[in-house]
Amino acid sequence: MSDGAKSSPVFHKAPETVLAAWLRPDVWSPGHSSGGFFRVLARFVLDNGGVVFGAAFDGQFSLAHRGAETERDCAALYGSKYLRSDTAAAYRDVRDALDAGRRVLYSGTPCQVAALYGFLGGRREGLVTADLVCGGTPPAAVFRAYLERLRAGRGVVSVSFRDGPWKRPRFTAAFSDGSGYSRPLYETPFGRGFGMGLTLPKACGQCPYARAERVADFTLGDFWGYSGPAPRKGGVSLVLVNSGEARQMTGISGDGEQARHPLIGCLPAIYESVERPLAEAVRGNPRLSSPVKLHKDRDAFFRDFETNPYEETERRWLARPPLPYRVLARLTPSRIKRLLGR
Repeated sequence: MSDGAKSSPVFHKAPETVLAAWLRPDVWSPGHSSGGFFRVLARFVLDNGGVVFGAAFDGQFSLAHRGAETERDCAALYGSKYLRSDTAAAYRDVRDALDAGRRVLYSGTPCQVAALYGFLGGRREGLVTADLVCGGTPPAAVFRAYLERLRAGRGVVSVSFRDGPWKRPRFTAAFSDGSGYSRPLYETPFGRGFGMGLTLPKACGQCPYARAERVADFTLGDFWGYSGPAPRKGGVSLVLVNSGEARQMTGISGDGEQARHPLIGCLPAIYESVERPLAEAVRGNPRLSSPVKLHKDRDAFFRDFETNPYEETERRWLARPPLPYRVLARLTPSRIKRLLGR
């Protein structure tokens, strides 16, 4: 079910240019997704006595939005989590912080940001929002079932969806007995289901927010397809500066011009950026132009998931195909015909 707001969302005009941004090597750390631009926004809000809201795991590895008031507490909000988070309590906490006159940064999927605006009755002074270039969010129940099978009775210490190199992410889990699990994300059962569109809600396949016109002040994601100068560490953030508030904060106009004095005075000290045309970002990030395509067997998967033990469902739908099938999948039809002598 979508987190979309009850009222019609207001979309900002698509900017002509976007930012390719990354943290400087002396402030970068492996916990950040992409180029770590969310940390830049968080630091600005915290330095001004504000509260930062984002998705974090609790001790049972259930995902929910919560507030953070220190940079140390913000660490739990960093990093990609490829599943739906619970936002109900956070919306009330955001409202209370704004009513108290505090600045708030709220980061989430576009439908979650739109739902927040709906809950608040519109945009509020002091609120800064950042939505994500979202490829869909599997239900928490699918992830819980996968993690339960993976832990095999052991306690879970940590999980990460984006461990390792930026372009070759690994899913890793550490367990209480000192053992661990690490595989390329899209070679894990959970990653395969996500990547194939097999484990996504129906609403994700009809998402009205998968477009260059955005609902949030900022849009953040990976800058896939970026061809400019690259950072020595980490990846490259894609940043869309969508609103007047965002332009004032960054000094970026969105039409290729630079404002005189950004509110975020720390920007040059902790990150580097270059402006790129919006079209380049859209080419590398299809979710800026159209929703994710759901797998044709998506409904059958969920019927199986809801009625059968997870181990059976995983084996039937998410297991890695045998080697001969993987080899054939990489061959073009013409190469297959040559191998068959036809």
